[in-house]
Amino acid sequence: MRAEFKEDCKYGDEIREDTRDLFEKWLKRYGLDIPEMDEDIAAQLILTEMRKELDRLQEEYCGGICDLEPPSCER
Repeated sequence: MRAEFKEDCKYGDEIREDTRDLFEKWLKRYGLDIPEMDEDIAAQLILTEMRKELDRLQEEYCGGICDLEPPSCER
């Protein structure tokens, strides 16, 4: 297995957790700044911005679409 795939197996859960934490951080901030906030709309706005940035990163690092699926990780 390539070293990069081993790292993905090692850090994949942490990356997903950090992503969720970042989303929840911004959802909380929206709630603090906008007391009458509709949480569903705020979540959609935040996810849209996150997706735009992921699209920019995919363009920069993958030339458009990153579809590399590593082999399954042994747990």
